Order: sequence, then C-alpha cells, then structure tokens
Amino acid sequence: MRGLILLPLLLAAACSGGGEENKAAEAADSLQAGQWEMSSEVSAFRSTDKATPALKAVAGDKASVPACIEAGKEDKPPAEMFAGLGYECDYKDRYISGGRINLSLECEREALEGKVMVSVQGTYKGDSFEGTSTATSFLPGDGDFVMNSKISGRRTGPACAAPADEDKKGKAKA
Repeated sequence: MRGLILLPLLLAAACSGGGEENKAAEAADSLQAGQWEMSSEVSAFRSTDKATPALKAVAGDKASVPACIEAGKEDKPPAEMFAGLGYECDYKDRYISGGRINLSLECEREALEGKVMVSVQGTYKGDSFEGTSTATSFLPGDGDFVMNSKISGRRTGPACAAPADEDKKGKAKA
C-alpha cells in the first residue's frame, strides 16, 4: 500500500526533470543578452543575371563578426547579427521561439544600390545558434547573386563590448 502512495510522487518527480534542465529549457525561449561572436561560411555563390556581381564570394569563404544583444531585447536581436558585417537590415518576418529561428531580412549595404534579401533558418539554445542563410540580391547594375551560407553564433560574455571607434568606411581608427 505504501508503494502505491509513493508511486505518483516518484512519477511526478521523474516527469518534472531536474531544476537545471527546466532552467535550460526556459533559457531556450530566447537568445541570451550579451556579447556574441557570429561566424559564417559560404557554401554556394552564383550570379542570377549572368552579370559579374559587385560582391564576390566563393564556397569556403569564412567570416567572423562580433554582435551584441542588449538586455531587454532578447526577443529582437539586431537584424544585422544574422546578415554579416557591413549590412544594415530590417526584419520583414521574425520567429524566434522554442529553440527555432526563422527570419526574413531586407538589407542594404553602403556603396551598393538596391536590396539584399536574407532568409535565415536555424536552431538555438540560449547561448548558441546554428543555421543556414540565403542572401538574394536585387542590385540594379551591380550584378544580382544568390549566396548560401552556414552560420553559427555563440555568446561570449554577459555584457556587450564597447563599440570600436569607426570612421565612415567601417574601419577601426588607429
């Protein structure tokens, strides 16, 4: 009889998991605020209009850029975080929930006339992200392209690093 009374308590404890597991699951409801390092590797790059694109990339090109998610904005990290260095972007669609990310961005880049549309799909934990992105350009006179990349990110610290003093070309001043 005593065993029957304890059985529901044991089942409830088993189903609830540990406190740490529940905290990790809760943390996956958003990307954590703080300093991030985003990395990308081009998996494919091709012209879509038979012109030579102003931007050039080849499979295997890699890049790594810092990013910051401000406290209180975990549900809307900066769109540029997913597009790469040199882009200014706005969200067109944004879904970041339950460990999944699905984004549509409209981006511009200095010295290029037109838009670059970026779609991102991936998965995340509170402190890391993995996924793919597809950038499609609409650049009158600059050569249109489609670029596919593998992207990832990891949180490197709880506070955002101070931005580097930059000139108008985006290069750090000496």
